[in-house]
Amino acid sequence: MPMKAAILHEPLKLEIAEVETPRPRENEILVRVRAIGICPSDVRYYLGIGIHRLVEYGKDSYGLIGHEWSGEVCEIGPNVKGIDVGERIAQDHLVPCGMCRYCGMGLTNLCLNKVQYLRGFAEYALAYAPNAYKLSESVSFEEAAFAEPLSCVVHAQRIANIKPGDIVVIIGAGPMGLLHMQLAKLAGALVIITDMIKERVKKAKNLGADYAVDVTEEDPVSLVKHVTNGIGADKVIVSIGGKRPIEQSFQIARKNGTIILFGGTVPPESVEINPNIIHYGEIIITGSTDYTRDDFRVAIGLINNHRLRLKELITHIFPLEKLKEAFETVVAKKGLKVMVHP
Repeated sequence: MPMKAAILHEPLKLEIAEVETPRPRENEILVRVRAIGICPSDVRYYLGIGIHRLVEYGKDSYGLIGHEWSGEVCEIGPNVKGIDVGERIAQDHLVPCGMCRYCGMGLTNLCLNKVQYLRGFAEYALAYAPNAYKLSESVSFEEAAFAEPLSCVVHAQRIANIKPGDIVVIIGAGPMGLLHMQLAKLAGALVIITDMIKERVKKAKNLGADYAVDVTEEDPVSLVKHVTNGIGADKVIVSIGGKRPIEQSFQIARKNGTIILFGGTVPPESVEINPNIIHYGEIIITGSTDYTRDDFRVAIGLINNHRLRLKELITHIFPLEKLKEAFETVVAKKGLKVMVHP
């Protein structure tokens, strides 16, 4: 049976074509994709600047590296239990090996041999059945498509150990930064978020940020020092990549504070750090990548219980036939979360 799917022959050369619909193998399900979000990694793949090429360009690139999707189960493979045709699900696309040293340490997000179920920019996609999570009937497919990015946010904030009363600064008010802001507020933190795009700053304020700073008009470092009586923030989450925001985080964090480098820097850049700030200030710097199975479980719970204002992050929805336009919208930083309906 043929289906429509995106194919990327080479960077920027995108085609929507008919390909054969995949069939589920053991422990797999076939899902009719109803909504898929565009991730920065999707855009990098489209532009040809990604650091991880998970799907080779060419005829076999159908569905691309799309992974932020939700849909309806339409076929079940051998040995699948607990899932019925017609159920609405979101999928955890990461399948760790369970055998390597990182898996043994519980760091399944760093698994050396993990398999990834991608190819979501298509009418149908395969999912690993044990990683399929059922959705509440009150949750839209668009909201459910936030499960994967929200899982990454949950993972980062577990590392940061955000507690009630913490002062948290989030650098970058894009879709991920706004997820960070909402989750930190749920944890009881006072949140300061910064960006250079006025519409995003306004959205952050509307969604509940205690302070939303337009860095083209106000110095965020001075504001943080004012709010904290000169001490600095307990936690700083750099939700975007790049030299300037990372270096700025060292001016914002307090002594013994924590800095999370959440956004990838592509292409890589060197960052200048005064080691004495770390040494004498006992500042903790760490990164965050992907998520664990339990992070995904928590994210699904937050979505099913409507704990976050997700619909307000969606500014554009395109049909699959206009995927190129959807990618270009993200590249131009227009709006916030861009979704696609295959």
